Amino acid sequence: MALNRLSDLLVAESVYTREQLKDVLQTQDATINTGVFRPAGFDSVLLFVTETKTPDRVQYVDKLEGDILHWQGQNAGRTDSLIVEHRARGLELLLFYRTKKYEHPGAGFKYEGPFEYVSHRGSLPASYTLRRAGETFAQVELRAESEAEAQVEASGAFDPSNIEDARKKTFAAIVMRQGQPAFRKKLLNAYERRCALTNCAVEAVLEAAHICGYMGPDTNDVRNGLLLRADLHTLYDRMLITIDPATHEVSVAPELRDSEYASLEGRSLRLPRRPEQQPSREALQIHWMHVRSIREKQS
Repeated sequence: MALNRLSDLLVAESVYTREQLKDVLQTQDATINTGVFRPAGFDSVLLFVTETKTPDRVQYVDKLEGDILHWQGQNAGRTDSLIVEHRARGLELLLFYRTKKYEHPGAGFKYEGPFEYVSHRGSLPASYTLRRAGETFAQVELRAESEAEAQVEASGAFDPSNIEDARKKTFAAIVMRQGQPAFRKKLLNAYERRCALTNCAVEAVLEAAHICGYMGPDTNDVRNGLLLRADLHTLYDRMLITIDPATHEVSVAPELRDSEYASLEGRSLRLPRRPEQQPSREALQIHWMHVRSIREKQS
C-alpha cells in the first residue's frame, strides 16, 4: 500500500503559514495550531517549532543547529509515541521552523523537510534529539568533525614566543575532553577510579563519557555516564562500540573485528557497587538502538 506523504506536496525551504497548510491538507482541523499535528489521511506528523517564544507561550527549550534539532515535546506527553515510534508506524516527521513568531510574513514557518528520531530523555515534557532525514548518523558526525578540524586549522599558527598560553590552552582542552570536572569526579568515585571496561587505573587517561550525548547540565547525572579510557571514549562516541542494555556486554563494530579492540566483544561492563550509581538502562538502550540502526544501514 502506497504511503500518502505530505512531503510530496511541499517544497523544502519554502515558507508556509498554517492557513496555507490547511489548504494543502484540505482540512479545518484546529489542532494544526498546536506544536505537533497528525493530519487525517496522511502518513505524516507536522512539528511546528518556534525557537524564541512570546511571553504568553510555554517556554520550551528548542534549537535547530544545522541538521540536529533539540526539541522539547508537549507537557502532557500525548504525542510522544508518535515521535519515538514514527518509523515503526510508517510516519514521516516534517519540521516547520522559525526563530521567532514574526520572522516570516503571516507568522509562517520555514519548511525544513523530514527529520528522524534519534533519542530522548525525561518526560512531561521529554527532551528530544532529531536529525535531518537523508543522512546517516555517521555522515552527520563526519561533517561535524570536518567543521571542528577547520576551526582548529583557523585558530592560528604556532608561536614559540607564546608557549605559556599554548600550554594553558592544551590543559584546557584536556579538561574539556575528560569531561565536566564535577561529573568526572562523580564517575571516578562510582567506578573506583578504574576504566569500566579495561580496569585501567591511570587517571590521566580516564574520561567522563556521556551515555547519551551532552545536552546541558541535566545530562551530567552519574547514571548517564561511564568512566572510560580515552581511546574507548572516542570509540563509544563514534558508535564503534556499544553496551547491551540487558546484559551489559560490549558489542564491537564489524570494522574493528580485525583490530586490537576485537577482544572487547562480549566483555562485561564493570558496574559501580552502589545501585543508584549504575548506568541507566534507558540511556544504554538509546545508544544501543542508535548503533543497531547505523549497522543495519551499513549492511
